[in-house]
Amino acid sequence: MKYSYSLLPGLEKTGVLAPILPITFIHKKAEFPTFALIDSGAEQGLISTIIADELSINWRNIPKSIGYTTSGQFIYHSYQDIICSVDDYKFKMNINIAEGISPFKCILGRKDIFQKAIITFEGYKNVFYIEFRDLN
Repeated sequence: MKYSYSLLPGLEKTGVLAPILPITFIHKKAEFPTFALIDSGAEQGLISTIIADELSINWRNIPKSIGYTTSGQFIYHSYQDIICSVDDYKFKMNINIAEGISPFKCILGRKDIFQKAIITFEGYKNVFYIEFRDLN
């Protein structure tokens, strides 16, 4: 599937284009459609506490951990087996729920989306391709 790079949510005024993927998170009876940055530098997927709240995930009762980025530390809570839907492809992944980040921030990284698909970036064309693996 071919996707065009898009403006980063919340940073539209900068004009910065990035590989952004439409995704829906599913937890029990709740669904939350959003956009995720495909980040080969991120180890694991991450969502904000706002998204977790919308999915009725009780993240406050999950033990805290400390994560590190180039810009400092952050507090997160690890959640197992959230269901994700991209186009017609559904898969489970583990996700980190990060405190204090932009309300609708979502990142997919090496331990999740990159394990499920072949991803090809053509930055000079501002497009990327995702070919999901048949895991059945």
